[in-house]
Amino acid sequence: MKSSKRPLPERTRDTTEGALLAALTALVGLLILFFGQLGLVAAPLPLFVLTYRRGPRIAGLSAVVAGLVLSPLIGFPGGLLLVAAFAPMGILQGVVARADRPGGPTKAVAFGLMAGICSVMLGLVVARIVTNIDPIAASIEAQVKALEWSAGMARSMNLPASQIQQLEQLSVRLPDLARLLLPGMLLLSTLLWSYGSYTLARAIMGRLGVTLPGFSPILTWRLSLLWGIFLIAPMMLGIAIQGAAPQIATVLVGNAFILSVVTFAFFGVLTMLTYLHSRGVPKSGRVLSVIAVFALEDPGLFLMALLGAIDLWFDLRKVGPRAVSLKESVEES
Repeated sequence: MKSSKRPLPERTRDTTEGALLAALTALVGLLILFFGQLGLVAAPLPLFVLTYRRGPRIAGLSAVVAGLVLSPLIGFPGGLLLVAAFAPMGILQGVVARADRPGGPTKAVAFGLMAGICSVMLGLVVARIVTNIDPIAASIEAQVKALEWSAGMARSMNLPASQIQQLEQLSVRLPDLARLLLPGMLLLSTLLWSYGSYTLARAIMGRLGVTLPGFSPILTWRLSLLWGIFLIAPMMLGIAIQGAAPQIATVLVGNAFILSVVTFAFFGVLTMLTYLHSRGVPKSGRVLSVIAVFALEDPGLFLMALLGAIDLWFDLRKVGPRAVSLKESVEES
């Protein structure tokens, strides 16, 4: 009877590679404490690579080891909680990439999004139970104190009274506003995190000689009508139930509005860039155009959101006698 066990050299390679990447995971975990969001994007990378090469079981064990390594440095169970915040995303995205099925990039980002949201929610609950401190309230309080400090600095520097008043008003409104928009901000930030993590992992895997499927060129992205309705539907629902459930309605309308504006503005910027690209405007000119939009602040944001909403219905990227096919325009570059 043949043994089902793998040869010793292969098990040794799994163990060695798992130990090395566990140490790297612990190191990258520390980067989160120093570099914040930038470190968070890179954190799932070692577990992604290990999952793709050796499977989710070895990656899971390495994640636990990394958490135990970090525990003496930042406390127990702080090390395990830190690794648990990003480990599921790296492992799940690695599993999707390892399966090598159609729609892999979209599925990887979608699974990463779900894993990231679950990890954040679980981390908040565990932190509340272990420390008896509300992390959300603590974070909001820290932001309020930062705004109050900024207002004090502005007053000492004799800046215009209008700017000082804006900072003071924002510090008063921030707690309620932050709690109201928390679901939408969590969804949006986790989506960007998942997309950035997969994109970085794909680039690193390419350096290792493994070609993973990527997304189509960004200028070819368009928001479908179905997704547009999906964005607006919660806002319509909130308006409909305003009288019966005002608190739920406020949350639905506020978050749907923010997500809709940000999403439509993003596709509005793509529409603008596609128009400039098809007319042969150099890259420097396109970059300056985006900077100009951000410099306009709220008016620029809403202008781009309006452009994105119009593009949803009329496909402005193909309108006009001199318009170039979007696919051909991107491929020519």
